[in-house]
Amino acid sequence: PAGAGEAAGDVISTKGKGGEVMRLNRPSFHCPPSTTAMSFIDGLSSLPLTDIGPSDSLIFPPGFGNIYLGETFSAYVSVCSNSLEELTKVEVRAELQTGTKRITLLDGSNSFLQTFPPKGHVDYILEHELKEAGVHIMICTASFFESSGQERKVRQYFKFQVQKPLSVTTKLHFMENSIFLENQIQNITKLPLYLSLIKFEPSQPYNREDLSAGGGR
Repeated sequence: PAGAGEAAGDVISTKGKGGEVMRLNRPSFHCPPSTTAMSFIDGLSSLPLTDIGPSDSLIFPPGFGNIYLGETFSAYVSVCSNSLEELTKVEVRAELQTGTKRITLLDGSNSFLQTFPPKGHVDYILEHELKEAGVHIMICTASFFESSGQERKVRQYFKFQVQKPLSVTTKLHFMENSIFLENQIQNITKLPLYLSLIKFEPSQPYNREDLSAGGGR
């Protein structure tokens, strides 16, 4: 997995408690450089061309990577104690701030940890479907009481950009009593996309005719 902040493995840290947030991401296959032939070290034989191709070795993403509108953002949040003393009433909260609203991903107010042992840790996996493009900020907050009775609170921010995967432009063509709508869809990512459905839903009183499906309303 790669870090959910601008650098891999961003860490929340304080005297009594620390935490780490990482984005969960799928590994990719390691592809060795293509070549017409590869020789063994002893030089007595060569690797058949049929054996040259992607290996079965998986590699982790080198960084946070790109994340696009419509994807499900998955984050791994690990909270650990750096104190040699037992902590009490540990509460962990995670929120996602978008351009228009703040979404609660984890609310520990109703399920706080009554005790937290020295060098202990607790892990969470959070998921959220991204429905807005633009800057997103994940806010992680941890509060707890030390053995002296003093309450402490730490907060860390993890910022990332949600990009649009598609560019859609429309053109209207007026012919007699009909209106023809032309949509141009462009993949603006660096990877191929699979479009499972493209559907146009007009408002009343208009009807649609799907020319690509041989007609129908």
